[in-house]
Amino acid sequence: MKATGLGLLVLFATVLGPIPFVAPGVASAQKAPPAIKLPRDGFDLIGHEHGVNVFQNDTSDMLWVGAVGIIPAPVDKVQQVLLDFEHQVGKIGRLSEAHILSRDDDGLYVYERLNLPVIDDRDFTARVTYGADGDRRWITYWSGDDRGPKPRDGIVRVTRQRGSWDLVPLPGGKGTLARYELRIDLGGSVPLWMARPHSAEELPEVFAAVCRLSVPAEQRATCPE
Repeated sequence: MKATGLGLLVLFATVLGPIPFVAPGVASAQKAPPAIKLPRDGFDLIGHEHGVNVFQNDTSDMLWVGAVGIIPAPVDKVQQVLLDFEHQVGKIGRLSEAHILSRDDDGLYVYERLNLPVIDDRDFTARVTYGADGDRRWITYWSGDDRGPKPRDGIVRVTRQRGSWDLVPLPGGKGTLARYELRIDLGGSVPLWMARPHSAEELPEVFAAVCRLSVPAEQRATCPE
């Protein structure tokens, strides 16, 4: 399987309890979102690979997936890697472009373009917020903002997407329990019944890529292949 890109983690993949689509600006870096609880009602375990459990929820009109796994790096480092969007290009598959457009006291705006198999590329501008809640670290994002580049021919603009990472330290602080969830409308002409069977297949690869970016070079052999 190919790694998808964090925009798919950021396309094929948390969101907070039942996920309401809230207006940009509701979440802030000063207020932590609820912790992600997986499994929970509506989610079915559909796979396990590289030590990552993958879940899917079929009760929405959008793709709704989640994953839980362990990354052998401290939570601060994992959060730093997940927020280093521009450095992910070339490190995580299918991520063709990533640009931080602006930063402010509550977060940042990021543009990403994804090179996907079979279907047209997707792109979006996401509002990203992040913070800490005690030892826990978290990241949330949602798309639909028009601050990025104008739509381009051959690229489908994603306008409905909301996701989160929930990062909890393991005893001793050397590892992170990472929980991820995403609800997304791929747009274009891709029917939901066709996208669902493949929507979560690559999430374990994404966790593996995050691991490789989070640990020193001499420890990368500990990351799943």
